Amino acid sequence: ENGLLEHPHYTRPQEFEGRQIPEVLTSGNHQKIAAWRRAESERLTKERRPDLLAAQPLVK
Repeated sequence: ENGLLEHPHYTRPQEFEGRQIPEVLTSGNHQKIAAWRRAESERLTKERRPDLLAAQPLVK
């Protein structure tokens, strides 16, 4: 959709095999959730497909 890899997706339970859902996702603050998703998309793209970042403006 935006040229980046997708952000991680979480479901219930809030803790699974010792891993927690990031607190921001359960906060209900839609702006912070959107910012977290964008940052995670950028992080994953940088780690796994840095070639895709050349055409993307990064959010600071």
